[in-house]
Amino acid sequence: MTGLRFIWFYLIAALFFAGCGTLSSRPDPSKFFTLSSLQESKEASNKSGTTELMFLGIGPVKFPGYLDRDEIVTRSAENRFDVSENDRWAEPLDENFARMLSQNLTVLLPAYRIIQYPWPSSRKPKYQVEIEVLRCEVNSARDAQLWARWEVIGGSSKTPIIVKESRLTRRAKERSTEAGVAALSEAGADLSREIADTVRAALGLN
Repeated sequence: MTGLRFIWFYLIAALFFAGCGTLSSRPDPSKFFTLSSLQESKEASNKSGTTELMFLGIGPVKFPGYLDRDEIVTRSAENRFDVSENDRWAEPLDENFARMLSQNLTVLLPAYRIIQYPWPSSRKPKYQVEIEVLRCEVNSARDAQLWARWEVIGGSSKTPIIVKESRLTRRAKERSTEAGVAALSEAGADLSREIADTVRAALGLN
């Protein structure tokens, strides 16, 4: 009887350790993504020769609550979303988006010094761009959709100078998360160009 108990104990222990070995060797399937900004060599115009650059503030940037998550969201229908189990943002999407936009505008508006919200009291910008993102995801048709309301604000009274809404779409090259994120980056570049053109026209600087 004692021998039988020993055999059962040995089998149970072997199964347990085999299971632990299987679990410990399983690779993490998570993949992490980030939006990319414009390349200066392709987009930048001649740098301003002025010694004093005007501060242009970017932010606050507000995102809808359904995008406040690590997992990448796909719009599968007008009122339905799919949340990926393995594909994630490498950082909060609102922070990634705000930095991408600031970097793009640094390239597109060389006559301005771009600072990102929140800025120190010693470097308050004369003008700022506030953005409310309404959509920032890829849908089931591979369309990267970026919808945003934004306004250029200036003066100590913080009066809006320009108020606009942009609805931008870029088609992903293939049905993959990597291609979808690349298309969202392209849509972000389109929004950056629209903001840059508006700022130049409204404030009269190159």
